[in-house]
Amino acid sequence: MAWLRRTRAPVSAAEARHEGKPARHRGITRALAELRGFGVPTKIDFIWSTTGSGVEEEHPRTIHVHRGMLLAGRAPAAVLARSARTAALDLADVARHEIGHALLFLDDAVTRTPGFRALFGDISSRYRVGTAADEVERRLTRHGGLANPRYRRVISLYAAAHPHERFAEAVKLALATRGAPRAAARFTTAHGLADIVLDQVAFAAGWLRTYRKT
Repeated sequence: MAWLRRTRAPVSAAEARHEGKPARHRGITRALAELRGFGVPTKIDFIWSTTGSGVEEEHPRTIHVHRGMLLAGRAPAAVLARSARTAALDLADVARHEIGHALLFLDDAVTRTPGFRALFGDISSRYRVGTAADEVERRLTRHGGLANPRYRRVISLYAAAHPHERFAEAVKLALATRGAPRAAARFTTAHGLADIVLDQVAFAAGWLRTYRKT
């Protein structure tokens, strides 16, 4: 939790000067390259933020990346590995997750299909999602954390917060594995996840392969 809160904390005055400027980072470059590998032509811009990472539904082509996420580059490897099941620390994973939100905000037709609802839920459900740190901490302290069987059915604790987050996390893993079923299976096996998680990732990968919103 310490690193999760540290990377989401307010930034220094020196870092705050980057607010609104184009965000350039090898993790962002990697995530965009993975997206292009699926043939997705959508134009997306990344800018630095001092108030958190995210996408505004009204302006989905602009992804805000919290400048504090740069601190994740100093996190121990073990911490980064554990974050795969809590909430993203690695900046590439943050970019992948937010790409999932951006693309869905641009074209949400898939959310009305039975397949989406069966795997991720109804996105019209009340969206009372707090910060990633708060959502993860609540599940760790009040709901048994990763030992709770219910969380074997989602990629991460943050994914459990809402269908939007479940889908964004599935897109994150689909991009990271480049849609390769074996790579996704290695992740789910390593973390003891239920088969539905593989189905979620496969669904997201299939959706990306047919996504043509420019």
